[in-house]
Amino acid sequence: MSSDSATPPKQDGTQPGNADRMEEPRKRSCLLRLFRVLFWTVVVVLFWWMAASMVPGLPGPPDAVHTALRGVKTASDAVYLWIEEERLERAAERVRDAAVERDTVDTIRSDIEKLSAERRSLLPMRPLIEDSVLHEQLRNISRTPPIGGRLINVIIIGIDSRLSARDARADALHLVTVNPDSAVVEIMSIPRDTYVDLGYPDTTTFNIIANAKTTDNRWLMHKVAEVAKRGPVNYYVEVGFSQAMGIMEILGYRDPVKTLQFLRTRRTLPGGDIQRAHNQAVFMRQNLIEKFPLLTGATGDMIITAALNFLTTNLSRDFCLGLVFSLKQRGFPDHRPDAVRLRMLPGNNIRLKQMVADSATIHNTLARVESRVGESNGAPDVASYLRRVYTRAMKDSTHPGKIVYRLRRLNEQHAWLQVQDIRARDGIRDTLTSLLVFAYRELGQTENADAVLRAQKAEELLMQQRILQQEP
Repeated sequence: MSSDSATPPKQDGTQPGNADRMEEPRKRSCLLRLFRVLFWTVVVVLFWWMAASMVPGLPGPPDAVHTALRGVKTASDAVYLWIEEERLERAAERVRDAAVERDTVDTIRSDIEKLSAERRSLLPMRPLIEDSVLHEQLRNISRTPPIGGRLINVIIIGIDSRLSARDARADALHLVTVNPDSAVVEIMSIPRDTYVDLGYPDTTTFNIIANAKTTDNRWLMHKVAEVAKRGPVNYYVEVGFSQAMGIMEILGYRDPVKTLQFLRTRRTLPGGDIQRAHNQAVFMRQNLIEKFPLLTGATGDMIITAALNFLTTNLSRDFCLGLVFSLKQRGFPDHRPDAVRLRMLPGNNIRLKQMVADSATIHNTLARVESRVGESNGAPDVASYLRRVYTRAMKDSTHPGKIVYRLRRLNEQHAWLQVQDIRARDGIRDTLTSLLVFAYRELGQTENADAVLRAQKAEELLMQQRILQQEP
């Protein structure tokens, strides 16, 4: 009887308990091997890193990682192109059809520059600062005659608007002209105080291009086309103060607040607003050249889609993808040294200092502003203000129209991006957007509710993924 109740042995002759006891040493042995592999991997990486820091020219681990990532992106771009090539070709063709024919005209030489040297010497404005090497290079690029053919003009509008304010002025204007045939991009800076006839008496100071801003931007685009003389302007991109601060963070600048302060300041600059506009154009040129490869392929599709939901623009996704594809097919930006040109508005007789937005230039400029003008870098308590606003909106839960009135503009501005504490910022954003979505749905405006959610997801993608990050 006892033999019948005994546990039968396994086919290999071992008892079940013995098998479990044999499995434990195997697990310990695997863990030990894994630990050894990790340990020696760390040792090799540290030794590699130390050797790279001591031997000039020896690539280090970060270089290897970047090379691997570039390889992955190249492979993903090839797959994306294989799948989407036909659609991109159609989009690029629509871009070329939308381009407007423009004769080759030397618009870079202003009326003042065409004067004789004797007459120019009588003008009140003088060259301010001698050229640096970089300035000389960019000046030569800018003096290259503009290319004719089919052009696409996009006006970049920096908005000057207080939190919750419905009205806004054009604080910064840059006309980006793209020739899809030759893959050349020109950035023309337009100072906000540029004179245009807006119908006001000339005895006032209202006839400036900053005041041409309207809700649909049609009047502003018309006036920009008048002063720039680069053909019609049919497209625009609006960037508010909060969005600009978010862009600085997305690009990976260590101190986005000070970087934006530097790009916006005109205090103590010899060229005033003209120098400020030029500084912004240099910043745009630098980042366009460095970041353009990320705008191609699958990553580019993702970034462009998110950016269009993050910004205010009349550009479409297919149009942007077709434009990038056209430039990429012609080797932009490496196909020629003047692929991205900087231009001043015709009529500005001034020589500008070359100010790249690096840490030293930002620090020195802001320190000079603070010491001479007495400006404080203290920022308003935006977090407290936004909390007060959405707390009042919560009390209007039975009146969704009031909630929309209180929160819509703040949501369009992405006002929470001015909050530096990321955890507090995310909480404010989530509360504000959820209230606004609730109000829109109560009013039956599901399209507006979906647009709010799309903008929120786009911002999260751009901010969290750090896909454009750099350390200038």
